[in-house]
Formats: sequence, C-alpha cells, structure tokens
Amino acid sequence: MNNLKRIGILPCSGACNVGMLSTKAVVEILGEHENTDFVCALGLPLGIESIIKNGKSSDGYIALNGCPVRCATKALESADIPINEEVVITEKFNIKKNKNLKSEEKIDQILDELKGLIDKIDKE
Repeated sequence: MNNLKRIGILPCSGACNVGMLSTKAVVEILGEHENTDFVCALGLPLGIESIIKNGKSSDGYIALNGCPVRCATKALESADIPINEEVVITEKFNIKKNKNLKSEEKIDQILDELKGLIDKIDKE
C-alpha cells in the first residue's frame, strides 16, 4: 500500500445528524483504508500550525460536509489546502438536517461514496 496517495478527509463534525454522520464515516474509512488521514476541522481555521502542517501532508483532499453551509470546505480553504472532492451529505443523500446525533441514516451509502472518491483521487 505504500504506493497509494495519502488522502486527507475532513468531516465537518457539526452538531447535528449529518455532521455526526460525516465524522462516523471518516472514522470508519480510516479503519479500512491505510492511506487516509483524518484532518482536524477546528484546528485549520484557528491557525494552529501543527494541525495545518499535518493537514497539508496529504496528496489529495476530500471535504465531507454535512450541510450546505460547507464548514469542511471552508476549513480547508482557510488553510489554502486544495480540495479534490467535495460532498454535501444533505444534498447528495437527501437527508434532512436534524438534532439526532446518533443517526446512522444512509451511513453505508456515505461510506460507498467516500470509498469511490478515495479510489478516484488515488488514480489521478
């Protein structure tokens, strides 16, 4: 697996169902794909140097946004990190935003989408 590109995935981790789904999906993907990294959503816009340095260490990036506010995308942009792929869970999977933080709604579909994007970036 050493020849695979490092892919940083930034979940929005928002305080709602789709934000938690973004985090759950990234945690699950990390266990399946050795070439993926969890990029810290909060540390980038706060300008924490070590987090920015770590965040910029990947070869490609996926912004996994829960909703159209696109916090994951904005966090990557705040650190001048180029985004290869962007997903908005509410739009892509037709999930309504709510406060059910334990939701697992369409998690398998979200995981399949992430896996496809990882493969796509790895082949670029």
